[in-house]
Amino acid sequence: MGRLRDKVALVTGGNTGIGRAVCLAFAREGADVAVGYLDDESATASVVASIEALGRRATGVQVDVTDEQSVQAMVESATGALGRIDVLVNNAGIQKAQPIEECSVDDFDRMLAVHLRGAFLCSRAVVAQMARRGGGRIINVCSQLGYIGRGNYTAYSAAKGGLIAFTRALARELAPRGILVNGVSPGLVDTGFDPLSDEVKRAHAASLPLGRLGTPDDMVSAFVFLASDEAAYYCGQLLHPNGGEIMP
Repeated sequence: MGRLRDKVALVTGGNTGIGRAVCLAFAREGADVAVGYLDDESATASVVASIEALGRRATGVQVDVTDEQSVQAMVESATGALGRIDVLVNNAGIQKAQPIEECSVDDFDRMLAVHLRGAFLCSRAVVAQMARRGGGRIINVCSQLGYIGRGNYTAYSAAKGGLIAFTRALARELAPRGILVNGVSPGLVDTGFDPLSDEVKRAHAASLPLGRLGTPDDMVSAFVFLASDEAAYYCGQLLHPNGGEIMP
């Protein structure tokens, strides 16, 4: 406990699933947290209340990560409420399974916009303030599909593959300014919000060396580590909590 004492984190997509679990884990480790969200104000209020119950400050900040002005407003609001941003987690994402013949140009562009443009806009918006204070952490939520791909997930796999390359390039660029950029590439996580059937989930779990799907709580140790001082020599790295699906 206390590995993130008095740090301030901004987590996009922080009101559900992995993002929610990360917000609460950060708070348990002593961080104040800005919860970025697109919709579902009640879920956001619940996360904020849970963080405050842990004795930390929290604020909910609405954002469309694909929109430049919305991202800037989010960062300004979070900074105004909590004073600064030490850790950014680019977690906001969408997922849609469809054969390539059914994937429209709009579908493809939206997938890249949320995952890749979103990480670009949010990262760009916090760099100056992090650099002024001598450093910070940016953690991008990637995916094992950025490595191996999956049929009917061409757009998603392309977006996550791009995000992996973005993570490595940005890590090289920002390390001299004290900003460490790394990523987490989860396997299939049972968040309760994914579009997969129970049959598909069971089959996938059976194929894994660990024999089960991940949960949001299985993911959070990777994020806490990368946000902490313990990861001071990690730069451009991807951690892989995936039950053994890939072993890069």
